Amino acid sequence: MQLILPDLKEYAVLDERVKSLLIPSEIIINTTINKPQLEDGEHFIEGQKKINIYLDKLESFTKQWYACRCDMFP
Repeated sequence: MQLILPDLKEYAVLDERVKSLLIPSEIIINTTINKPQLEDGEHFIEGQKKINIYLDKLESFTKQWYACRCDMFP
């Protein structure tokens, strides 16, 4: 996953959300763009609102993934 931000200070929340997912990711600062962009495999999302929606879904998926570990059951 790659998060491309025009400014780190303005989009610090997005930066922290991506880092908290524990998914291999890269944060890039590109001052030539106007909106944040997220690339995840075949997904390309642009704009803070759309990225937050995508991250919400991804967080939900990862929480379920870790909750369904086989070692939790006898």
